[in-house]
Amino acid sequence: MNTLRARLQRGALAVEAAFVLPVVITGTMMFMELANIGLTIDMGGTALERALQQFRQDDSGTLDTAAMEPLVRQRMAAASHGYLSEDNIASVNVESFNSLDAMGGGTTDEEEDDDEGGSTDRVPIWRVTVDIRKDFITPLPRLLVTESSVFRYRYQQLLGYLPAEDEQ
Repeated sequence: MNTLRARLQRGALAVEAAFVLPVVITGTMMFMELANIGLTIDMGGTALERALQQFRQDDSGTLDTAAMEPLVRQRMAAASHGYLSEDNIASVNVESFNSLDAMGGGTTDEEEDDDEGGSTDRVPIWRVTVDIRKDFITPLPRLLVTESSVFRYRYQQLLGYLPAEDEQ
């Protein structure tokens, strides 16, 4: 009698384990995706900061926005220690402004130069926007019927130079 009861209990445990196993696998996959998303965001932000720090060391005042875009892409890929490739960097957009006032005031660079007589004591500002696209590492997003199988994130930073104290 005891052996029959033990066999029945083993069968109940096997069925319970069979129902729990997909939940455990799905939870593990969700945890891995969240870790991948967090690592992508952190690594991309750090790589963008390093790429922009290199512009501070260069003479980027003479660079135009078209020349800065491929450099940002290359420097980000190099600074991410191989985690992000240049293919993962979907787009790089660099906008140049004469000053913070021109960026936030709604006037274009040409209008500001005309209004102020083309003053040269303004500090140039670049707004750098980078879009990252990285594939998910598990098939869970496809199982959940999401639109795409890539994770997207947008970084936006300003690159500018503060004037020297004697210029203020």
